Amino acid sequence: KMKHIIMDVDTGHDDAVAIALAGGLNDEIIIDGFIATAGNQIREYTLENTLNLTEALEMEAPVFAGSIGPLLRDRVLAGNIHGANGFEGPVFEKRKKKECMGNGIRWAIDHVLSHPGEITFVSVGPWTDLAVCLKSDERFASSLKEIVLMGGAVDHPGNVTPSAEFNVFADPEAAEIVFDSGVPITFFPLDVTLKLLLTQEVLDKVKKLPESRYKNIFLASMGFYVPSLLKAHGEMPAMHDPCTIAYLYDPSIFKYSYRPISVETKGDKTYGKTIGGKEDKNSTTKMAVDVDTDKFWALFFKAVKNLV
Repeated sequence: KMKHIIMDVDTGHDDAVAIALAGGLNDEIIIDGFIATAGNQIREYTLENTLNLTEALEMEAPVFAGSIGPLLRDRVLAGNIHGANGFEGPVFEKRKKKECMGNGIRWAIDHVLSHPGEITFVSVGPWTDLAVCLKSDERFASSLKEIVLMGGAVDHPGNVTPSAEFNVFADPEAAEIVFDSGVPITFFPLDVTLKLLLTQEVLDKVKKLPESRYKNIFLASMGFYVPSLLKAHGEMPAMHDPCTIAYLYDPSIFKYSYRPISVETKGDKTYGKTIGGKEDKNSTTKMAVDVDTDKFWALFFKAVKNLV
């Protein structure tokens, strides 16, 4: 059965891989629409990046604008990692595709309510838009099929502070609303995403592929991202956001733990920390804890080869 998704993105380098993965796996995944939110960079840039990428990959799904910043806290960005426009490296031709008029959050609510039990909301940037959807209409949560998230660091140190991962730190109050929603959630924290690093072997294999719409975008993207991550963290980039799409296509790529999750919104030194409770098979929150890297990269190359 086809999986219909809304992708809420702050399009930077690993978001772009997730978007391409979804586009190349369209035998099972249908993107009903994109919402571009502030995160890796300001919304003006993440929206532009999303429009440029989806046009280059000939993806017809509409692109809407989302939130300009978090619910309560001051806005934080990741330009030090993703560059001045949030997606440094690729150069796109002059764009024809335009953003859809109207509010992306309002569109998402209407779309989900019109297709109860059919839509999965995939959020790979800060979760502000999703939280606003949940709080704006009490019917939204019960109408969703599932929520799939990239973010958090439960038993692993954060990547922004010792306690917090970027997507949750960027809007902890939104993350708290999402985890408290009661909707079935599958999420991919640093605990698992940092086990899935890009390798030189993968890069070399991509270079040998026939020319395609995505090949040069990927290589140009990683030409900026790899040095940026090596300088900032001393390691190759992790495929954080693509985990969400890989899961939707083949859940067996990952192993999971069922645990209730809460978010620290008060502590000065632990603000944005995701706190995992004890294992509980009745929990509606499923956390990925391990990944079969060979199966993931096999799926990645399947998707890339479909983007001819």
